[in-house]
Amino acid sequence: MHESGALKRQQRNHQQLRGPKVECRQHERRRHMSAEHTRMALATALRQQLAQVPLAKITVSGLCEAAGIKRQTFYYHFADVYALAVWVFRQEVADRILSNASYEEWSAGFCQMLEYLERNKVQTYAVVNSLSHRELEQFFFHALRPMMVAIVAQLTSDPGTSPGEQEDKPHLHPEDKDMVIDHYTVTILGHLFHWLANDMHIEPEAFVRQIEYILRGHVRHSIIRLAATCR
Repeated sequence: MHESGALKRQQRNHQQLRGPKVECRQHERRRHMSAEHTRMALATALRQQLAQVPLAKITVSGLCEAAGIKRQTFYYHFADVYALAVWVFRQEVADRILSNASYEEWSAGFCQMLEYLERNKVQTYAVVNSLSHRELEQFFFHALRPMMVAIVAQLTSDPGTSPGEQEDKPHLHPEDKDMVIDHYTVTILGHLFHWLANDMHIEPEAFVRQIEYILRGHVRHSIIRLAATCR
């Protein structure tokens, strides 16, 4: 009986020590979910208002009223309306690229991204004009690079695979592989900037089809030539 009582006291003490940690983790999860819900509510309100008025005429008060939150809560998450627009822009663009990051499907993801930019033209140019050239270049470069990483990965062999699994794919050193990835990412980036600078003058589908025709052969041949010089 004495041992049983001691064991129960030990369990109670352990639960008392564990309790605050569990509550703290639960509180953090609730706070994260609440913050995400708030940002998504504001994003929805922004999209709805952009369908009716230009970004420059959208106010924090109007967004807060539509989202059902206080102004103080808005400024906890975003500095101003443009900061919210940039956040929404980044989320939408990144999702469309990453959802199709493969050799077979990269053009579909790129086309979806361009169609989103064209469909939300006012917001796109408002965001583009609010960022510095360096910020814009870094954003699109990091958004587009995973697409090219997937393409190059499927065209090259991995040192850890067996000869039967390599399917006669060329092998590149990591630094050479990065060079190919960065080169073609910058190439696509240049075409994207030209497209944006010329008021999206080509339909997204036709634009992507032109780039796809060029990249389909060139990336593969660049990898083969580079692998041959490194043997």
